[in-house]
Amino acid sequence: MFLTATLLLPLAASPTALSATPAPLIQDVETAKEGESKHRYPVTIKSTLSEAEAKKEGAKPQDLALLGLAIREKTIFNVNVYSYVVYADSAFVAKDLAAWKGKKAKALGKDSALYKKLLQPNGTKELRMRFCRDVDAEDIVEAFEDSLEPRILSRRKAMEGSKADKLKDLTTFRGFFSLDELKEGNELRFTWHPDGTLCTVVNGERKPDLKSQDLAWAMFDVYLGDDPISKSGKKDLVSRLPGLLAD
Repeated sequence: MFLTATLLLPLAASPTALSATPAPLIQDVETAKEGESKHRYPVTIKSTLSEAEAKKEGAKPQDLALLGLAIREKTIFNVNVYSYVVYADSAFVAKDLAAWKGKKAKALGKDSALYKKLLQPNGTKELRMRFCRDVDAEDIVEAFEDSLEPRILSRRKAMEGSKADKLKDLTTFRGFFSLDELKEGNELRFTWHPDGTLCTVVNGERKPDLKSQDLAWAMFDVYLGDDPISKSGKKDLVSRLPGLLAD
């Protein structure tokens, strides 16, 4: 399965868009390198505020810590498609993940309770991806159908209405992305806030927020859940946690 190709299409610039190309990192910002792609990501970032939160007086973004880095490979030739990383609210890490302090990365990678905790709506989290190569967009719709849709429907079995009714938020979400070719260097950010708000940024362009706990959960479950797109990648996404908990 090749989910993220669905989500990382270049979009035409809008008057309100931020820079279409991710800004180069300031030299004094500490980064970590994903080994296969050689992509570097900051070890700490500021979260994207939801539109509702940004309107509140004194609202400030959270400090998010990099939990781990992974690579998505496709085909038997192990072609690097994109790197991906997960960040979590530093306060959430220190408090909610304290039970895992002292454990090594190998043990954490096998701990189902840890992933269950990460997939709860506690503490702001961010999933960030960067493409290693140009990708044809024909896999896009199929990836949505194969990955996000069944996860959302599984959580909405008791919900009344048609299948289309149950997937309205996914339909809206899909509308954020064009069906042009994915380009090398394209970057996507998904910020999951505890109230279920999903903030989406494509190459610096902010999309409308979606209030959907199920959609936000599904995005992260694709990488951290019981049936991830990459089992080794799932383990890599918590590889930095021992060091964070030791601080």
